[in-house]
Amino acid sequence: MNLYKLTLTTIVTRKTFAIFLVLFALLPVFLPLMTPWEEKPQLIEPARAQTAWSMLWLLALGWLFYQAASFGDKWASQGVLEYLKTLGTGRLSQIGQIWLSVLTLFAGFLALVVAICLIFAMPGDRVEAKMWVTTNLQYAWLFLLVVAPLTMLAVALGTRINATAAYVITTCVALYGLFGIGYLDFFLSQTGSPLFDFLYVVSPHYHLADLTNRLVFKLGSLAGGAFWNITAYLFGLALLMAAASCLLFREKK
Repeated sequence: MNLYKLTLTTIVTRKTFAIFLVLFALLPVFLPLMTPWEEKPQLIEPARAQTAWSMLWLLALGWLFYQAASFGDKWASQGVLEYLKTLGTGRLSQIGQIWLSVLTLFAGFLALVVAICLIFAMPGDRVEAKMWVTTNLQYAWLFLLVVAPLTMLAVALGTRINATAAYVITTCVALYGLFGIGYLDFFLSQTGSPLFDFLYVVSPHYHLADLTNRLVFKLGSLAGGAFWNITAYLFGLALLMAAASCLLFREKK
């Protein structure tokens, strides 16, 4: 039994992704046209990019993590993982196959968003267009460094607790790293508490991967040093998340 094919086939059979595929194909292109864009036509490209990337974040938070958690719960509860263990499929292979199968379709949405930004939102100026391409590619890479390890965490938690709880925990971690860290930074600036300072240091700074503002305001791509520093940080964080996920994963509830 191939767990990757089994999981991917189940996702395709559910066909929920088809709804999102239609929305991604239409909304980023046509939704900005419903605004008074004629007053400033140059804002139409950033608006399309903002819509596309915002929808991708929402898809990760609302669909991807739940799919990962539900399959971890489903295969562990139904004894599929334990059966595969008797056939010689190890824990790392099992979590890797579930993780990869869930990400396979989602990678298509990521590619679609990049294509929308490069086809329907490309600036006319040659210099801006070059920076636009680089920024979107940087965004896609950093986005994966955040979403991929969180997806693995959702799978692992799903094998230990029910799918809903695993999804909520994973989503809360993501939301905290994206938005909650900003509130923590504000409290730290007001109080200077060592506790808040320590919490800020050890917190996951997922907001570093969100380059939406750079696209909206056409701030250009990240400088090479800054990009590789962020990549190194998020990659290290991803390794820690992956290690924790592998420890949490189990074949039987």
